[in-house]
Amino acid sequence: MLKPITPGSNVPIAICGMGMRLPGGIHHEEELYNFLIEQKDARSIVPRNRYNVDAHFSPHGKKGTVITRQGYFLDADLANFDPTTFKITATEASHLDPNQRLCLEVVREALESAGEINWRGKKIGTYVGLFGEDWQDMRQKDASFNSSYGLIGALDYAIANRISYEYDLKGPSVMVKTACSSAAVGLHEAMQEIQRGNITSAIVAGANLIFAPGMTVAMSIQAALSPEGSSKSFDAAADGYARGEAVTAIYIKRLDEAIRDGNPIRAILRASSSNSDGRTLGFSTPNADSHEAAMREAYSVAGLDFSQTAMVEAHGTGTATGDPIEAEAIARCFGKEGVYIGAVKPNLGHSEGAAALTSLIKAVVSLEHQTIIPNIKFKTPNPAIPWKTAKLQVPVKCELIRHWWI
Repeated sequence: MLKPITPGSNVPIAICGMGMRLPGGIHHEEELYNFLIEQKDARSIVPRNRYNVDAHFSPHGKKGTVITRQGYFLDADLANFDPTTFKITATEASHLDPNQRLCLEVVREALESAGEINWRGKKIGTYVGLFGEDWQDMRQKDASFNSSYGLIGALDYAIANRISYEYDLKGPSVMVKTACSSAAVGLHEAMQEIQRGNITSAIVAGANLIFAPGMTVAMSIQAALSPEGSSKSFDAAADGYARGEAVTAIYIKRLDEAIRDGNPIRAILRASSSNSDGRTLGFSTPNADSHEAAMREAYSVAGLDFSQTAMVEAHGTGTATGDPIEAEAIARCFGKEGVYIGAVKPNLGHSEGAAALTSLIKAVVSLEHQTIIPNIKFKTPNPAIPWKTAKLQVPVKCELIRHWWI
């Protein structure tokens, strides 16, 4: 018999299943591991079926243009979708945001890889992180595309609700839009609900598809993007991040119930933490103190010592401002004993609303293979990071692994 949950208790949570669509033609975790271990880079020119980048590109920072022609994109045909698998007509499917369609497919893969079959009618939570609204923006600009499916097919609130409806999941159904932390906050909220005893399992997903140049134009104005379209995490040459697509999902469950039900245990989540940077030097400028506080809270709740961690999978956007601040916070917590820091963005780009799950899935496959995956594009350490005093290292070759923190 399962022990009852004391509200707020630190209940171990298992990652049981994963599904993904990532740049580089990656549809499965083994494909992801092989791609990363072979130190590949999925960077490409913006595909013609997204938008005509040549018509919007300017290397001189001209207003209304994009600063880069490169990024990270799914190579699948986003128009392909089999509506017969769901309660969706062909006409409705043609009007659905591809984020909805791909999330439905990836969630199914996550459930199946977890060995779940009797999910319908269960109190399973659904949490989806999102960043942009390209599909909605395009519909609003094209009057001929208006239809009765506009409210449920294009608006961002519908993605989580579509998953809950199609799979008949009765737990909370929540869209999270906290910019690049969206999927991470969704995971935190899902874990909180499980640890409170309100639900026993959850789908956590993230989606980031790029259909139009508008968001890239806005980021170019803010000088957030690398002109090369390449994230060079923790390197002296870091000059901004590269936008990347991704649709990812994981299925998480109380560890004791996962063991009881015979689910695969891909990894165990001990604790999570969420906070805000508060008032900083600028609205988008991070705060090392807040980063440190979040890590210390998570480790305190989990009852773990920082010295037990060998590897930290960082946000690592490759921005001149963000990398040193994040590295400083990591150093304060983990740097006394020495720790590896890495990031997946040099390989797959920054998947924004889905970024946390992309990093998490990387951590899971690394644990399963007991290997610290090397970082590409790390040649000259960023001089703004105190490497020696903080005992931080970026892995440039495979290393044996002990524990991760994300």
